[in-house]
Amino acid sequence: MKKIIFTLVLISGLSAVAQETAEPATKTKKSNINIGVDVQSRYIWRGIQLGGSSPSLQPSIEVSSGKFAFGAWGAYSTGGKNTGQEADLYISYSPSDIFSFTITDYFFPTEGTLNNYFDYDGDTTGHVFEVMVSFAGTESFPIALTLATNFAGAADKDANGNQVFSTYIEASYSKAVGDVEYSVFAGAVFADDAGYYLTDGSGFINLGLGISKKIKITNTFSLPINAALTFNPDQENIYLTFGFSL
Repeated sequence: MKKIIFTLVLISGLSAVAQETAEPATKTKKSNINIGVDVQSRYIWRGIQLGGSSPSLQPSIEVSSGKFAFGAWGAYSTGGKNTGQEADLYISYSPSDIFSFTITDYFFPTEGTLNNYFDYDGDTTGHVFEVMVSFAGTESFPIALTLATNFAGAADKDANGNQVFSTYIEASYSKAVGDVEYSVFAGAVFADDAGYYLTDGSGFINLGLGISKKIKITNTFSLPINAALTFNPDQENIYLTFGFSL
């Protein structure tokens, strides 16, 4: 049933993109295809180090039209096989510039083995499905908020086989000073009874400061770079990372 539901969501999202793409050029809606890759010294996700202790290559592709977007995102450690490989699919809907809704299918393949990608059985699947709501903030309330809840996947089930619906909440504030953008962020997880976020049920797992800017390389090309100092109070860990985007 979960496979059917997710397949219908995928078809609906793609149909919406296709319908908007097919509309006459006189309309204001536009269709875009974007590809890129991020290079990060470590793969840190919501305060958790994934991909081992090696740099991570993170390619992405997205097709967007109007308020809809369909994309794929990956992470591949440079430290050898079986260390934090990831291949995700997502659909997002943005009714306005400040709100967005996203469904993500997380998948973590193991190199050189049969990964059973098309196994969607809730008790054995390697997929984890998440629904996320994002608020970008406004001038009067410049705090961005994110709420993300797992709703399917064997990795989010407790010892009794019950879906626990692990929920991550994050608040962040960003401000540009000259050509540098600073951001502070704080994230916590609740109902993590299956240990998906490596907690005992709840905890603050993602606190830190991020900095980003563009370095001018030529008259027509600037390289976006970023750095972040991240704490995970629950695990008592700290990470200092650097990366750039192409």
